[in-house]
Amino acid sequence: MGSMLDHHPENNSDINEIYKKLEAELASIDPGCVACGTCCSFDEFDHVLYASTIETDYIRKNVEVPSFDPDKNICPFLINSQCSIREHRTLGCRVFFCNPDYKEKAQDIYNKYYTMIKDLADNNGVEWLYAPMLKQLKNV
Repeated sequence: MGSMLDHHPENNSDINEIYKKLEAELASIDPGCVACGTCCSFDEFDHVLYASTIETDYIRKNVEVPSFDPDKNICPFLINSQCSIREHRTLGCRVFFCNPDYKEKAQDIYNKYYTMIKDLADNNGVEWLYAPMLKQLKNV
């Protein structure tokens, strides 16, 4: 059974509001980003990007998911070293920066906004799964 995001159109604006708050907080910290796309090649950071069902549903609802191999561990939305879905990217994408000085603060920020997204899902009866994003996007 898929999530119920389509039955809750307000989730689109609600998750946008969460992301706007996050972007404002990140701007005040300024962890630095040169938009090189390196972080989207997850193997380079020995990283697996996790996301919630509500986030992957948000992506699916707003952009076309291209065909991709989830075992390659490279974001399918990385095109010419740039994020092609920047406005719709997940929380994990939004808080990850190459800057090692930011790593500890990033975890606190991630936890804060992850809780908001989890509450959004719970309050709207959206099925919850927190799993590798690539695998979730592939299992439509």
